[in-house]
Amino acid sequence: MTVLILAALLAGAAFGGGAVYFIQDHFRKNEMDKINKLTESLINNKELRCSAAGKETLYSKIENQLIRIQEVLDGRRKGAEKNKEEIQKLISEIAHQMRTPLSNIKNYTGFLKESSEKNEASLYMEYLTDLQKSEEQLCFLVESFIKTARLEQGIIQVHNQRYNLIETVLNALGEIQKKAEEKNICFQLDMPKQIFCEHDKNWMCEALYNLLDNSVKYSKFGSSIDIAVRQTEMFYKIQIRDYGIGIKEGEENKIFQRFYRSELAGEYEGCGIGLYLSRKIILLQKGFMKAKQMDPGLLIEVNLPV
Repeated sequence: MTVLILAALLAGAAFGGGAVYFIQDHFRKNEMDKINKLTESLINNKELRCSAAGKETLYSKIENQLIRIQEVLDGRRKGAEKNKEEIQKLISEIAHQMRTPLSNIKNYTGFLKESSEKNEASLYMEYLTDLQKSEEQLCFLVESFIKTARLEQGIIQVHNQRYNLIETVLNALGEIQKKAEEKNICFQLDMPKQIFCEHDKNWMCEALYNLLDNSVKYSKFGSSIDIAVRQTEMFYKIQIRDYGIGIKEGEENKIFQRFYRSELAGEYEGCGIGLYLSRKIILLQKGFMKAKQMDPGLLIEVNLPV
């Protein structure tokens, strides 16, 4: 009797164990089928939806991980699409900006050839001067594009050192002096002899030169440009104010965008990259720039942290 009972218990346990194993195996197969469908949806770029939120199961964990993977992939895809659009826009802008100087170089080269054959010395020199201007414009465009790309990619980095900011400003003025003299423009300076602050003197000079070049370009013949440098409790401020064509209301932030040109600047040569490059340089030195519409002209202010 005892043996029969023991045998019955063993048989029941075996049957129960088999039933449990069968149920668990069936459950695992269902989970694997669901996981397989999830991976297929992920591969086919179909949106995954959470159906087992809050459950402490293997399927729930895998489902959550796959959804996170999809979110990461979507983010990278959108980033790649944005980069692609920016690259296409950049290529288009480069081609557009270079078309004029390249066309001028081609035309004036032909004119030079004709004038040399006719021994017309005056025309020869005139065409040569125009050719040199086109060459300078093309070189400026190429250099600006290269500098901008390198700064954005972190290939070129700023190296801040304690240096006299006034000397940096004067160096930038020395570089723009020739262009200013050609338009009989004078600079009115309001600055102390020394203000020592942390900055990269080479890149800061580049940024200030672009700002001064912008002011000279859009100023009238015989006008002046005011430059002030001072220190406040929180910032070192460099202010450049011209009395030129200025900007329209609402363009104060737009003029710092890459390739943006004010509606008032249509008749002037330019590609809309100088202010953008200057702003990028100042930002890398933990500073900021702002523009203010004046009557007449424009005020650009550079702020570096104390």
